[in-house]
Amino acid sequence: MQPESQLSDDLLRQALDAAPDGIAVVDDTGAIIFVNPMVEQLFGYPRDELVGMSVDLLVPERARGLHAGRRAEYAAHPRTRSMGTGLDLHGRRRSGAEFPLEISLSPLRMGERLLVIAVIRDITERRAVDEELQQAREVLALVDDRERIARDLHDTVIQRLFAVGLSLQGAVTRAASDPAVERIQLAIDDIDTTIRDIRSSIFALHTRQPFAASLRDDVIVIAREAARALGFEPSVMFDGPVDSVVTDEIREHLLATLREALSNVTKHAHASKVHIELVADANHVSLCVGDDGVGIDSPGEGNGLRNMKVRAIAFGGSCEIDRASAAGGTRIQWRVPVDAGVAG
Repeated sequence: MQPESQLSDDLLRQALDAAPDGIAVVDDTGAIIFVNPMVEQLFGYPRDELVGMSVDLLVPERARGLHAGRRAEYAAHPRTRSMGTGLDLHGRRRSGAEFPLEISLSPLRMGERLLVIAVIRDITERRAVDEELQQAREVLALVDDRERIARDLHDTVIQRLFAVGLSLQGAVTRAASDPAVERIQLAIDDIDTTIRDIRSSIFALHTRQPFAASLRDDVIVIAREAARALGFEPSVMFDGPVDSVVTDEIREHLLATLREALSNVTKHAHASKVHIELVADANHVSLCVGDDGVGIDSPGEGNGLRNMKVRAIAFGGSCEIDRASAAGGTRIQWRVPVDAGVAG
């Protein structure tokens, strides 16, 4: 075997050319002085254009000032920096397209001159896999929640209703007047109906396909996504057959409206609480989003608020935006008929 000290320059060049990651060498002014073929492939520039180019041109325009500052900081304190340091970095291809990347840096002294070796890795595919895994985790969390709710309904709620029903049946035998007996019997019938409805819900919770997300699931996922930006998780309440009466077409616009509303809360409200309520019956579905933030003075302004109203009107519905209370906050009430199609 050839000793390491006797490796030829040609062999070292071939090793760099064959590397699966991009490798670039940058001088202390930020000028690129060497690239391997993978850098050409990643950024879409030929070698003769890359060599001599400022490395700042390979990052999105909005980040170039920040990148120049980081270069200066690194030059003042050069050190080896491994990949995966938590920085959210993006590259800019010659076409203008952006892609996520990771970079490791190593300083190299050439006399008085500081060179930096950058190893560049495109992590687009890994990001996609990470997003899919996160979505899978959220769906599994919803499945766990659904199973827990089913257990609670069966083990606690139904048993309590049975106990109340038995007590009422005992009261029937002791009731002195026919009107009282009739009212008690009606209450017992209502309890029986409620128990049947709960059992049907339990069956639906157990039999729903885990990865066929319901409208309820989608609302909860969107609320959890918003929690990352808000710093707290919105409360969510459902009432009525929201999964069975809302069409796919309405569902799409309803979820878009919810995202718009939560985005506005995140950007403008400075809220500490957000409540989401989704209610449906045989005729209408209603989405209400309320917060305890600074409130809104001009509900007609802004693309987001205007989009919510347009979506509701397209289905023959309405969208009301006002203050939640005299103390402040905002309340958005979006309501459409469930048998509506988008107006032509």
